Amino acid sequence: MCELLALSFNQPVRLSFSFRGFKKRSEDNPHGWGLGFYPDESALIFKEPIKAKISKLASFLEDYEFLKSKTFIAHIRKSTRGDISFRNTHPFLRELFGRDFVFAHNGTIEKFDVLSTGFFTPIGETDSEHIFCHVLDFFYKNGEINWQMATFKKLHEELLEINKKGKMNLIFSDGNYLFCYRDNSGYEKGLSYVERKPPWKGVKLLDEDWMVNSGKDKKENIYGYIVATKPLTDEDWIGFKSGELKVFKSGELIYSQ
Repeated sequence: MCELLALSFNQPVRLSFSFRGFKKRSEDNPHGWGLGFYPDESALIFKEPIKAKISKLASFLEDYEFLKSKTFIAHIRKSTRGDISFRNTHPFLRELFGRDFVFAHNGTIEKFDVLSTGFFTPIGETDSEHIFCHVLDFFYKNGEINWQMATFKKLHEELLEINKKGKMNLIFSDGNYLFCYRDNSGYEKGLSYVERKPPWKGVKLLDEDWMVNSGKDKKENIYGYIVATKPLTDEDWIGFKSGELKVFKSGELIYSQ
């Protein structure tokens, strides 16, 4: 039921190797794929309601050398709510307080329509997009855009409250901060993360016989984190705890609780 991928680095990097491994899992998640990133302060999203493995666009983006960003969010979809269409394909994009927010989710939230969305109106039928609009409405009502530890704590409390209605893993970003939340209800789909930093070494994808020097195109002063539903490589990935929220900024982990 859907898989998530996110990157946070201190400098713009290419997604190619991680995205290659992520795409392989579209066989079990055939109903759409999407990729969001920040070429500058604004966000750009590519997505299609087809299997990532057969998408010419996804293959092009995997190899496109000029596609770089400090923050990436990707999703492959197995539909549980809403038809197979562009409007229901993750990630979703909305603007709030002059910032572009990109959001993706897996899991299922029941009776999600009771969650307030304010003037953020969902376009599709998914619980995921409704949750996104609710989170933005939460920020709007609280006037929270100058991120601080107290803000992260309030957000964490709100996510735990939403989680009482079902199962959910979330990844979203405003371009500066990357938020990753792990379900608190025993959902079998988890989240794991790995730190990438010098000295760079060869890493191997778990889903195919493919190895690469993870620092081939990276300078010695580049570092960051990769978050995924399941480990993508043979590195030492660390699992999120149930109900845990982690916040990354420019390749650093700044909140974890």
